[in-house]
Amino acid sequence: MKSVVVCGSKKYKDEIKEFCRALEEAGVLVYEPNVQSPIPEDSFFHSEHVTRMIFKGLTLEHFDWIRKADVCFVYNKDSYAGVSVTLEMGYAAALGKPIFALSTKTGDPCRDTLIDKVVPDAETLIRLLN
Repeated sequence: MKSVVVCGSKKYKDEIKEFCRALEEAGVLVYEPNVQSPIPEDSFFHSEHVTRMIFKGLTLEHFDWIRKADVCFVYNKDSYAGVSVTLEMGYAAALGKPIFALSTKTGDPCRDTLIDKVVPDAETLIRLLN
C-alpha cells in the first residue's frame, strides 16, 4: 500500500478528517494537514520572529510529508484550493509526485494543469493505491 499526503483548506476540515479516516481504515499511510485545530492567521506568539517561525515550521512540516508520500492528494471541494495548497502543489510537482484531486478545477488554470488524475472519493483512491 502506498502513502498519501492530503492537501486542502481548513474550511473543509471536517470533510478532510473523514476522508483521511477512510484511507487510514483501509491501511493507507496518511499525512494529514493540520486543519483540525488551525492557528488563526492573525496569531502572535511572543515576537514577530517566533510567530514567523511557527508558521514556517507548519509549512516545512507539510513539505516534508509531501516529500515522504507516494502521492499528493488535493482535497479541492467546490473547485477550491487556497494559497497554501498552491505552494504544496508546486512543491509536489517539482518533486515529480503524482497529484490527484477531487476535481479538475482549483480556482486557477495554472494550478489545474498540475492535476494528474481526478479521484472523486476515498474508495477510488484506495483502489489506485493498492
